[in-house]
Amino acid sequence: MNSFHLPERMMAIKMPPIAEIMSRISELVSSGRKVYSMGQAVPWYSPPSSVLENLAANLKDPFIHRYSPDPGFPWARKAVTEDFRVRREIDLDPLSEIHLTCGASQAFLSALLAATNPGGKVAVIEPYYFDHVFAVKFSDLGLRSLPMIEIDGGWTVPMEDLNRVLPEVEALVIVNPGNPTGKVIPDSIMMQIARMTEETGTYLIIDETYERFVFTDDTWHPWKDEHQKHVLTLGSFSKSLGMPGWRLGYLFGSPDLLEQAIKVQDSVVICPPSPSQYLLAEALKEVEWIKEMSEGVSKRLELCRSALDGNNSLFWREAGGAFFTLAAYESSMKAQKAAMYLLNEYGIGTIPGSAFGESGEGHIRISFGCLSDEELEPAMKLLSEVSFPG
Repeated sequence: MNSFHLPERMMAIKMPPIAEIMSRISELVSSGRKVYSMGQAVPWYSPPSSVLENLAANLKDPFIHRYSPDPGFPWARKAVTEDFRVRREIDLDPLSEIHLTCGASQAFLSALLAATNPGGKVAVIEPYYFDHVFAVKFSDLGLRSLPMIEIDGGWTVPMEDLNRVLPEVEALVIVNPGNPTGKVIPDSIMMQIARMTEETGTYLIIDETYERFVFTDDTWHPWKDEHQKHVLTLGSFSKSLGMPGWRLGYLFGSPDLLEQAIKVQDSVVICPPSPSQYLLAEALKEVEWIKEMSEGVSKRLELCRSALDGNNSLFWREAGGAFFTLAAYESSMKAQKAAMYLLNEYGIGTIPGSAFGESGEGHIRISFGCLSDEELEPAMKLLSEVSFPG
């Protein structure tokens, strides 16, 4: 006889402590306390007014309120592929090699299920993005987590571990630039990873949500040279175009894999939001504005580095891009307690590094890409003054 019980598969997944942090931030703000929220990676900007005005005018079009084709409107996909061609020298067929998705997380689920078999194993690089690990676990897939090497004030990809593990897994997940580390993988290493995964018959899933925020010269992508069929790439427009609430991302890869991925998309969300695609097409035209926002993130990265350079309790960890650094701290406190200490004592909201795997313990993720122009100076001054109890 059946009985009602919660499935062990889901019970084994522990939600990250972000909800507790965000709840405490709300409490402090409600009490009148000034809080600098550097927890969630939410950009300080939204799309330009001219783009929003054009979108408002389009709201009278009845088609904007209907379903789009499952992979997105052809003209919206064309706008993205044209941007990739001009800016990145990646040439995609807009009709067969790219889907628009309901954000990067949904794109990841589509890629994951298209590339794996039931009970297969997936490797991630740790500190990892926890939503990826959630998807792996609730898909009943085995997880191999490979800790990065923390050395010389930064993070290094564990190539020896990769070489050992790749033959045992069906897919490798790479986040570049990294979340939570901000690590930009050097081109030479990315080339090695692409070659190693091809030679071992391992799918390579690249999450490039922060590719607009690469502040090194390392911009190589496997599809820049040739369309490598074992590579699936996903990303988001939330940060690059300042539209996280519009839930729009992309997935590109070989037509064979995308034919499988669209089945997931149809089942989970049917199609990407139609109004978001209208917004996307207009926002992509604002080339100078997009460049200005990227430069603003770079400025925040440098100010955060400077703030921590002179601190004897909180230590910068090199980030070549993205919105954050996974900073180390000097204290016996666990990361969750350290993040709450920063919030209560200094009014600085961060995410404990332990949310991103065991190797994140002893660190906190600082999202400098959230801060408005008005918040920058006082927030960085506070960071420079942080001191942890032993």
